[in-house]
Amino acid sequence: MRTGKMKLIAAAVTMIALFSGSAAHAFTAGDYYLPISAEAKAITGDIQIDDFSIRFEIGATMKFAELVAETFEVDGKELPASVYRVAQPADPALKDGKHLCGKGDVSYIVYWMAVPEQITIGVFTGDKPPRNDTQRCKAYIYKNR
Repeated sequence: MRTGKMKLIAAAVTMIALFSGSAAHAFTAGDYYLPISAEAKAITGDIQIDDFSIRFEIGATMKFAELVAETFEVDGKELPASVYRVAQPADPALKDGKHLCGKGDVSYIVYWMAVPEQITIGVFTGDKPPRNDTQRCKAYIYKNR
């Protein structure tokens, strides 16, 4: 009887381990950002961002389908960045009904650090991954919480 219980417990632990990898992820302290730019304060508020999604202050979330590039051209310079394709393109209404882009569904979200301790998030529409910051719909600037 004891061996049967041990096998059942071992199977349960294995199942939890298998499903926890595909379950919702937990954000870490480094994933939380406070708005610095006027647009970020007025539209997005605080955000949480990681390799899987971005969540805005009001609770709206956009999930990422894939990382498509790890560099991005900003002001003519190639910088380390994360270029994500959005799983379900949309232009969510955020604070006070203001839209993330306002010019169409956001299909790519890019974030980079041009200044130490700050990240810029650019939102982009279109079918192809953006190559530089001049193609953005809007940009928002944040500092780590």
